[in-house]
Amino acid sequence: MVESSAAKLEALIAIVDSHLEDELCDLFQENHVPIFLLTYGYGSAKSAVYDILGYGSSKKIVSVSLQTKDMSNYILKQIHNQIDFHKPGTGVACTISISSISRVLSMTLQQAEENFKIGSESMAGASKEPYHLIVTIVNSGYFEQVMEAAKAAGATGGTLIHARGLGSKEAIKYLGITIQPEKDLVLILAPQKNKLAIMENITREVGLNTAGKGICFSLPVNQAMGLESSIDNFDEL
Repeated sequence: MVESSAAKLEALIAIVDSHLEDELCDLFQENHVPIFLLTYGYGSAKSAVYDILGYGSSKKIVSVSLQTKDMSNYILKQIHNQIDFHKPGTGVACTISISSISRVLSMTLQQAEENFKIGSESMAGASKEPYHLIVTIVNSGYFEQVMEAAKAAGATGGTLIHARGLGSKEAIKYLGITIQPEKDLVLILAPQKNKLAIMENITREVGLNTAGKGICFSLPVNQAMGLESSIDNFDEL
């Protein structure tokens, strides 16, 4: 494992509306991003909101890519220029530092940067306010409860990804829980000032001592954009 080189690497997570899938994929492919994963998720806003606003849908595209920090800055700028994040429900994007990585993968990402000319223009639209990505894993069917608890503490939205749990004897022994195959993975991008309250609310409502059997943790975010378009009053709409 390599740690010194990893300090210059980032994971970029982008969550966009489903109709932007081809546009997002083309953007990553045109920039020759070496590691790019794609999956599907669902937004927290009710379907009626999308009908009223006339755009967007609850289905989301979730992408995770690995690259150098300079490439992350450039790709974020491209996403900002090509996708209108000012429309509510369009999506969010953020970057997270990588602490350790295999030597071969590190060399691959460094080589990718050398083969790619980074633009000199500064990154536009990235939030300078500290943000964290709150990751919650609960039993399947508890997404709504997670979001109700999170929004009560200041969260403005979240994304659901269906996942599969692979438990161990240690989880049963020390946590007192059985890892069920079907899981809800919930991603919430939130300001640092709201992070603790959101996580405490989630733990209280759907934590290990509840039927949801949930756990949550947070990751510090380097840059974030698309947060100004969050729908935080959809019940009124």
